[in-house]
Amino acid sequence: AAGVAAAMAGAPVVTVVAAALAVVPDDSWTARSLRRAVTAAHLGERAVRAAVVIGGYPWTDLAPEAVALAFGAYAAADGDFEQAVLTAVNMGRDADTTAAVAGALAGATQGVDAIPGPWADAITPARGSCLPAMAGHHVLDVADLLTPPEDTGAREPRGPASDSYVLAPDNETETPA
Repeated sequence: AAGVAAAMAGAPVVTVVAAALAVVPDDSWTARSLRRAVTAAHLGERAVRAAVVIGGYPWTDLAPEAVALAFGAYAAADGDFEQAVLTAVNMGRDADTTAAVAGALAGATQGVDAIPGPWADAITPARGSCLPAMAGHHVLDVADLLTPPEDTGAREPRGPASDSYVLAPDNETETPA
């Protein structure tokens, strides 16, 4: 989050990485992995992967690894959105997570216009498989709801009417403490 905040404020890649490292305990697995990844970034995706991934460890759900690979992809791409996402995906492991984080960093760095048109056009309304209440709603309309009105522009809704959003069913009852 600190890295994305720095990127949104216009910080260069090296400052984005420094902002992230500033909020992670210096002698933690995450910090050590992140430093190794960004140090290897100028050598490309294979070097980043080799610097971070624990050989022979089959599970990919390791936050220190995912964070490091994402920042390594972002640094290797010098903040370029498309290159950061593709680099993260091509490194494998927890690729959906690393690509999402690298994309968030690069998107914050470059802005929405950096997202390739065909990628953006492929985003369609939710099917509601996991959250039935979201069926038919477009993620960008939901994002507009989270953006102050002065920043939303004049976008047309992409799914059901914007006033029909129910982000979570209101069927929970309070239990006495």
